[in-house]
Amino acid sequence: MTAFARIERALPMRPARPRPTDRGERLARTLIAHAARAGCVVQLAVASVEPWCSATFSGSVIVLTLKAPPGAALSNWLDALPEAEIPLGRDLIADIAMDWEARQLRVLLCLDAANG
Repeated sequence: MTAFARIERALPMRPARPRPTDRGERLARTLIAHAARAGCVVQLAVASVEPWCSATFSGSVIVLTLKAPPGAALSNWLDALPEAEIPLGRDLIADIAMDWEARQLRVLLCLDAANG
């Protein structure tokens, strides 16, 4: 056994930190599941992921393109979305807004914001 192999066995391997686009995809999957639980079928695709930070938090502004059949279920889900509790592990949705003209959700995601 090499010295490196002993070190690998002694130190637990940490999973690689997700790249920003991975967080966008994870957010999209989570929101799709959230919509489904509300009886709404949506498709979300990551349009952009931009870094963001404040004095106390760092994160990303994630823009998701929304495709969904219009109707009461979609309207109700989107109306309730800004106040919804959406579990994302240690990440936190700080703000979410719908741009109706562009058919996009704009999400401010604070990374590692939850108390561990």
